[in-house]
Amino acid sequence: SIISIDNRQQPFEYMKNTRMWFYNGIDLGSEAFTCWVYGKTKEGIITEFYRQMVRNYASWGLCLPAEIECESNLNASFKETFLKEGNMFRYVRIEANNARGKRIEQYYRPLRYKYEKKREGWLARPFALDESNQAGGEKKRLIPYEDIVAGCLNDIITWNNSEHSKIKGMSRWDVFLSMQHPDLKPTNYHGILPHLGYKTETAVHAGIIRFRRQEFLLGNDGYIAVGDKLINYMKQVEGKDVDIYWLDDVKGGILKAHIYHNNRFVCEAIPKPLYNRARIEQTPEDEVNRELMSKYVATIEGFGRRQKTKLENITIIDNRPVTIGNSFFIPGVIVPLITDANDDGAMVLPDVDNEQFALNIPETSFKRSFADRF
Repeated sequence: SIISIDNRQQPFEYMKNTRMWFYNGIDLGSEAFTCWVYGKTKEGIITEFYRQMVRNYASWGLCLPAEIECESNLNASFKETFLKEGNMFRYVRIEANNARGKRIEQYYRPLRYKYEKKREGWLARPFALDESNQAGGEKKRLIPYEDIVAGCLNDIITWNNSEHSKIKGMSRWDVFLSMQHPDLKPTNYHGILPHLGYKTETAVHAGIIRFRRQEFLLGNDGYIAVGDKLINYMKQVEGKDVDIYWLDDVKGGILKAHIYHNNRFVCEAIPKPLYNRARIEQTPEDEVNRELMSKYVATIEGFGRRQKTKLENITIIDNRPVTIGNSFFIPGVIVPLITDANDDGAMVLPDVDNEQFALNIPETSFKRSFADRF
């Protein structure tokens, strides 16, 4: 129902007076750590933490928690994006200036003194309340960065596999997997990907998108589109440049990819299904994929024929002017105005004053006299 998150410096040094950072999330109902990232600075890991949370829950086949509680320092800038209520989480509580206001703080103490204290190079606090936890006269030992990471991850494994504090006979992890709230909603990728996803610019050609050395088709809700739905998508993106907002999964593949055109969501990019061409090697899944691709290709070809028919019926009108100047004119002759081809109306000219016209313009006669003819 709710996850509590916070950053924490590990009580080990990999360089003199230098400790690494972890950012953790703990499911309060099960007491299990469900997300963790690490780095040498805390500012550089906060965005990756939320990406990793999406990856983890998707790999376990679970919905994201309904609620999150977090500290303000690193999360305030996300209040109007993915941490806006209804985007990534249904409810968001950001604790400002309250270091003890997050429940995860209560779990860091047993993690520190029951697990990490047993490891080599552990740094005690000089003024710990419990005398056994106070720093002695031992000299500090530097631990390689990779060894600190491995030790911290092993502590998380041991923690999650340990018995739940209230539900006896079950590990924290087993409680987490078996007691998900029934009213959780599916992950809202529309509210996540524009802010947390990676962005790739590409184009759509014949209903196929190529990025990350892979081919994708148009679809929605995880399914490839065919028929009228596919034609509707093609009208919007075929032959156009689009933006792909995507997120990778825990194995490096594509978890989810959304297609945007002019900053507007159009559809999903679905990995192109593969199948064996040799019929003797085809599995039932190959049969389904082959039939689906046949329908997809048929829809694309039908769309192409319809577009070609429309082009053949177009009449092209050449409105380019045949003259290059207007310095020559014949007095009394009004040249019709050439308007834009898209102009549906006609320009209304003012009435001509015949008397003024006759007085100001000399009359020229083309009737030859007898002397000229002679």
